[in-house]
Amino acid sequence: MTTAALLAFNVAILGALVSPGPAFVAMLRATLGNGQRDGLMCGLGLACGALVWSLLAVLGLTAIFAVAPWAYLALKIAGGLYLAWFAYRLWSGADTPANADAPKGLSGFRLGFVTNLANPKAVVFIAAIFTAVFPTMPKGSDAVLVLANHLALEAAFYILLSIGLAMPAVRALYSRCKSIVDRAAAVLLGGMALRIAT
Repeated sequence: MTTAALLAFNVAILGALVSPGPAFVAMLRATLGNGQRDGLMCGLGLACGALVWSLLAVLGLTAIFAVAPWAYLALKIAGGLYLAWFAYRLWSGADTPANADAPKGLSGFRLGFVTNLANPKAVVFIAAIFTAVFPTMPKGSDAVLVLANHLALEAAFYILLSIGLAMPAVRALYSRCKSIVDRAAAVLLGGMALRIAT
């Protein structure tokens, strides 16, 4: 494996991380609701969820989906249902105080982990990155290096994001606009759920 391939992998992953989606909404909910510590727990869950998809990509999950398309369909339906439930929770709790229903501690980790696992687009995107960047799927120590690199990159991104979101000015602004932000996020997630399921 070349340094150029690893760099290309990192650039592609960073591109995915900065685009808004369910992971960003989960970080907003955890960090703005309870602060940096709970945001970090959610970020760690998101990073571990992404690592699972990378591991499965290395092990050939996309080949399994090609042979058994019903498995991918089941994943899409389950993911769509989870995102719809998440959207409902955001919408229904939009008028409650920011820290009343935000995930705390291990609940934050679980929110992040399940959010990334429930997003079938994540597995397709990660598999596409592996296919496009590496001429052959990494094996042995190369695979370990890529997986460790992916986990470190995701964790570093979410640490920085939680620091930024936990700033007093950002949290104060969110508290003032919480119902609007939560309902907008709920609409975004609901649309994604519908698109994934169909």
